[in-house]
Amino acid sequence: MDLLNLMREITAFILLIQWTTSDSSSHSIVPVCRKEADDDPLELYSHHTSNPSPIHDLSAELSESQSSLSIRWAIKVDSTIHTLTSTWIQVTSDLKYRCEYQPPFTLKQINLDALQQLWFNFTVSNLPICPSTTYNIWAYNLPPPPDGTGDKYMKSFNTAKVRWNAQIYSVLHDDKIVVTFNASSAADRYTIELTKQSDEKEDLLKTVERKGGCKVGKCQVELEYIGPCEGLTIWITPNFENCQHGSSVWHDVKCTNRSGLAIGAGYILGLLFFLVLLCCCIMCQILRWVRGSKRGPSVRVLVVYPAVDGVFQRAVMLLTQFLQSRGGVTVVIDVWERGSLAEQGPLRWLHTQADLADRVLIILPPQRTETDDLKSNLAPGMTDDTVSASASNLFALTLNLVSSAAHDPHGRDKFWVINLDHDNKGVQTELKGCRTFVLPRDLERLHQQLSGGEIKSLALLTCFRSFYFKNALKHMEINTDFPTCAEANSLDEKSEFLL
Repeated sequence: MDLLNLMREITAFILLIQWTTSDSSSHSIVPVCRKEADDDPLELYSHHTSNPSPIHDLSAELSESQSSLSIRWAIKVDSTIHTLTSTWIQVTSDLKYRCEYQPPFTLKQINLDALQQLWFNFTVSNLPICPSTTYNIWAYNLPPPPDGTGDKYMKSFNTAKVRWNAQIYSVLHDDKIVVTFNASSAADRYTIELTKQSDEKEDLLKTVERKGGCKVGKCQVELEYIGPCEGLTIWITPNFENCQHGSSVWHDVKCTNRSGLAIGAGYILGLLFFLVLLCCCIMCQILRWVRGSKRGPSVRVLVVYPAVDGVFQRAVMLLTQFLQSRGGVTVVIDVWERGSLAEQGPLRWLHTQADLADRVLIILPPQRTETDDLKSNLAPGMTDDTVSASASNLFALTLNLVSSAAHDPHGRDKFWVINLDHDNKGVQTELKGCRTFVLPRDLERLHQQLSGGEIKSLALLTCFRSFYFKNALKHMEINTDFPTCAEANSLDEKSEFLL
């Protein structure tokens, strides 16, 4: 309860401070302004022994509709405030107002000692609006000082100019000119003139008067006209009730007049062009569909592998070349993507390629990897591949991806394991739930499940078998005759060796 009472006392204290420092509204002192017929107040012609402080600040602003003027001023509170009787305000040279205060400052009961200044405002309604006009406001307190109304005692302010954003637009349609423009809230009518420039002079062709009736601030006028369009200009002059003249705006008539035959021919040509374009699009779609049905969709395959030795690296490259030789399979491997791999880094590159790939092939080597003394038979022109520097990092990151997809059967089905050893004991724990292919036994099945077609690159398949598995079997002291890559290139597609 003590805390609640303390908060109440603090709130009451804050409200008391705001009340003591508030403006004139808290003391209910308001100005009552009336229009005066005299040019100057009578106080200017009498002598006064004391006078109030001058007006502290003065400002004025036109309303959004530019039909009224809001005047705001401030009076400094000092020892002379009780001698102030009224404030004289003059707008241009025609409008003069005397503003008296209720209750008057002359009452001694009013205590304004806690205030520094008071703000007041007064709105001049039915202001005579003229375009491009600046309104001058003068104001001073009464009674004036004994030495007259000097510059220091009188305050003045100039408003911004009254502007009319016409946004006029005119265009010739057949036998009439359509004119649109923004209406002014102060204009009671508009004069629209059509002129034509000829021989260094401007001839007046037609004049139209438009009175109000514009919808949502937009006016539209139609002028009948038959003749050439070149050199036509529309002039619009707003007429203000309290102004002698208005500022005119103009716009060159846009020429879009065409004969009915020309318009019809243009429509027919446009329709024919659209039909031809439509037929071409249909034919292109049919050709793409036919080609796609023959070739089948291309399967994107990402290949990852551990870093073992040069023999295993060459076996991986031969397998990727074999898969790439088919038109329906696109292979992505770090050796062929060194530029983007270096630019993106292993982690970002692997995640990007894994998201884009339809399948991720994880190639595992046989358990016996001591093959440095083996010599392989390379195809003519084939380079001796070295172990990729990024293979180890990519392989470890791929195992993390497989672990992350352990509870997502659809995501885990993307990862296929390619084992180059019949013994599955060396398969990592993360990969035991993935679909596995043992090469070379399952090579044909792997290609068919990837591309869904027949094996066509028989020579490259033979070269892959001959290279890695001949050397691996030789390391295990098993003698098996495989043809070399050069011999495989001369094999016929009906070779019994591949079957």
